Amino acid sequence: MSGVPIDTIAGWLAADDHLVDRIAVIGAPLAQEISGACIDSRLVRPGDLFVALPGERTDGHEFVDHAVQSGAVCALVAADRLARLRPRVYGSVHLFPVDDTLAALQSLSLRWRRRFPGLTRVGVTGSNGKTTTKEMISGILSLVAPTVSSRGNYNSDIGLPIELLRIRSHHRYGVFEMGMNRPGEISLLAGLVEPDVGLITNIGRAHVGMVGSEDDIAREKRAIYSRFTGEQIAVVPAGDRYAEVLARDVNGQVIRYDMETAGITSVETRGIDGSRLHCAEGVIDLRLPGGPMVTNAIAAMTVVRQLDAPFECIRDGLEQLTPVFGRLEILRGEVTLIRDCYNANPESMRPALDLLASSPTRGRRVAILGAMKELGDHSATAHRELVRYLRELGLDVVWLVGDEFADLDEDGVAGETRVFGYDQWQDLVSAAGELRSGDVVLLKGSRALSLERLTPVVCKSEAMT
Repeated sequence: MSGVPIDTIAGWLAADDHLVDRIAVIGAPLAQEISGACIDSRLVRPGDLFVALPGERTDGHEFVDHAVQSGAVCALVAADRLARLRPRVYGSVHLFPVDDTLAALQSLSLRWRRRFPGLTRVGVTGSNGKTTTKEMISGILSLVAPTVSSRGNYNSDIGLPIELLRIRSHHRYGVFEMGMNRPGEISLLAGLVEPDVGLITNIGRAHVGMVGSEDDIAREKRAIYSRFTGEQIAVVPAGDRYAEVLARDVNGQVIRYDMETAGITSVETRGIDGSRLHCAEGVIDLRLPGGPMVTNAIAAMTVVRQLDAPFECIRDGLEQLTPVFGRLEILRGEVTLIRDCYNANPESMRPALDLLASSPTRGRRVAILGAMKELGDHSATAHRELVRYLRELGLDVVWLVGDEFADLDEDGVAGETRVFGYDQWQDLVSAAGELRSGDVVLLKGSRALSLERLTPVVCKSEAMT
């Protein structure tokens, strides 16, 4: 089977009471199945199911026709929008009028995923490192047998169902990332995946402003085990201060991941060149730099060893891994750039700064740090702690980006310290243009700041503004 049959979709929507009205068939559709799902009409590929989601800024119902013109063969639309929508859609398509387009998508993905009971499912969540760890696990397992893995950051109540619809009969493993920015989301995602192995990488303050406290985050993250029936495996970080909380009352086997469970006897660090992992079976050269990447590898190796992955697949999977965008990428040139700007929180800032401080250089060590978002009431304290830590490192240049730094005492932070408000982007671009040959630069900040825009000017090519 190459896709999800359209007749099956109709039956499932009706059975789950999502289908409110008769299906609207426009034109003369020839497609018998969908190949995938999409919520952005600009990204639709032929054969897709388009899901029209209402939003604060845009409404997916305004782009149904564009999705159809791009090749969508079906669309989930709100039943109360169908009458107005139908005359504006041309081509050949099935429109499914449902009560809630997102809930309908989730129901379809669960039904589809359950059609493949032979798929061994791995769920990955945590405050830091979950995307890279997911890539490590899937990279290893894909060398063992056909593996489907969630792409990029498709880890939400919207993205994960889309990824579940990519499962096919030849897949033997599925590796799915589970993110969280609100209470209850991990429980919902665990219900969709029903993981056989659930990994929590760590507990930190990422998104704490949306949840309440680290204690609340730990309670939410452990919901990844909420669908366990006794036969599943929970993998928790042995050294995390929440390890006992995460392991408590799990209805299944609990493994606390560490070097021993990963089968690592020693670690040889090589700065920005990565690390060498020594195992009883041989050596693994991990090209991804920094202590957190070693921790991610330990977690991933623990998981795949539970699934009996051969050492050769573990070694080759890790050695072939390339950096995920914005997560400790090393861009070498006239200036060496450590690009770690996909996100930032107190727990990820320090190891990135430690990597910069220990990097050999014939120039200066420069930290360009964006504000840490989604910390809520913890924000002011976290930014003060960051400035205090910077004073201990003795870097040559520190540029702080964001109004969160405006009232902080930056005296003595570094040889040169500057603060750029959100309305001073061009000043920051100009300053970055003065970086010198031989400098090593860390670029790190929360996603909202999009600090990767500085990459061309830091790397001495045409600046992006």
